[in-house]
Amino acid sequence: MSKLALFFWVCVCCCITSAATITGPITGGERGEPFSLVDVADEGYVSEEFFIEGTAHAYELIEGEHTPDGKWSSKRSDTTAPFKTRMLVVRPSEPDRFNGTVLVFWLNVTAGFELGSAAGEALRGYAWVGVSAQKVGIDGFPQDSQGLKAWDPTRYGSLVHPGDVYSYSIFTQVAQSLSPERDKSSLDPMAGSKVERLIAVGASQSAMRLRTYINGVHNVENVFDGYIPFIDFGRVFPFARELGGERRGSTRASIRDDLDVPTIVVNSETEVPSYYGVREADTDRFRYWEVAGTSHVSIPRPEEPVSGANWLAYTPVYNAAIRHLHVWIKDGVSPPKMPRIEVNPDAQIPEVVRDAHGNAVGGIRLPDLEVPSAAHTGFGTPQEGTRFGFLYGRADDFDEEKLSSLYPDPETYLTAWNVALTRSVEQGMVLAEDAAKMQKQASQWATRLDVTKAEDPSGE
Repeated sequence: MSKLALFFWVCVCCCITSAATITGPITGGERGEPFSLVDVADEGYVSEEFFIEGTAHAYELIEGEHTPDGKWSSKRSDTTAPFKTRMLVVRPSEPDRFNGTVLVFWLNVTAGFELGSAAGEALRGYAWVGVSAQKVGIDGFPQDSQGLKAWDPTRYGSLVHPGDVYSYSIFTQVAQSLSPERDKSSLDPMAGSKVERLIAVGASQSAMRLRTYINGVHNVENVFDGYIPFIDFGRVFPFARELGGERRGSTRASIRDDLDVPTIVVNSETEVPSYYGVREADTDRFRYWEVAGTSHVSIPRPEEPVSGANWLAYTPVYNAAIRHLHVWIKDGVSPPKMPRIEVNPDAQIPEVVRDAHGNAVGGIRLPDLEVPSAAHTGFGTPQEGTRFGFLYGRADDFDEEKLSSLYPDPETYLTAWNVALTRSVEQGMVLAEDAAKMQKQASQWATRLDVTKAEDPSGE
């Protein structure tokens, strides 16, 4: 290819990407608000929805296959299609509070509608942008439409998604509209804020899409400064894979080890057997963290002792990952390397090794696992009416006899628990901002260990 021809080709590609048009903030509709809106005004944040439309392109491998090492050689395809989608922008209401990092979140569509919202660390100085990157999020499943158009046809009826083949280009173009190099002379969804870094984030099925993006699109577009796939099964979708609400058609692949930007993968115990075969080594650009005892989906801890869905959440470590990646990109300070959960690889399906309490050995150990009051597992059983029951794990609270043998009084329990919390904070796996809330919850639960107060709530 001559230099002139190469220059022309690059210009054409750039024109395809930069042609996206933004409108908003969007108002009106039958419901009068965006789908999945969370009130963040008390956190000092404002939420605004924008539409973005343009021409998306597909991607394809230049040669070879979607290899397990993730080192794919790919390019933009000649295949293009028009699109119109939405992004929900959650940013600090005071520009001086913005830390320069935008978390670009690939909204999850496994349930047939979009899941994902700004919370925790995302509301501590960052901007968070939820992207409707996939067709199911807009149009829903054919058999049971719960997408944006069904939720509010007046507000979202004009949206057009040509299919998930184009999801990677759509995600890219949304990111470019937020980037430091964005065109601020027209409508700016970031309201003039000084954006310095973009971090792509995706959970579960969206983590699979994001893993495909990392291995096959990042080197073509070079838009993002870092990545956080979490509760990630270690799977990827071939570029031509369409429907995003199921795992069928995916294959396992590691994140390529020649990536030029940092990545942190945060997993619960649920993903360990699937991920085990593609576990990556920690490098100067990569960290892999597994949170023992946690599950893909967790519930709040019930007030009474129960056996049921797992209440131990990986969320504190996910919050810490955001902070660490922000600092890693901004200041060059790398996050800690953490031990992985121990696995028996000789089993037909890799098995998590367990201690005398039935809890996983190794991994990141939050205080509720290090000072246990229940047996936790990341593996649940299918529940009637849903195919997602296995994602909720299981927690079996210890009976009174076992609890009293371990912790004769609340003070014994809380002393050990606070030592474990301090260690988690020192390790960088729990942020100081989250520690106080965790401590309060532990103190409330510990009153169960005081037999006198349990018999007489007044304490007299």
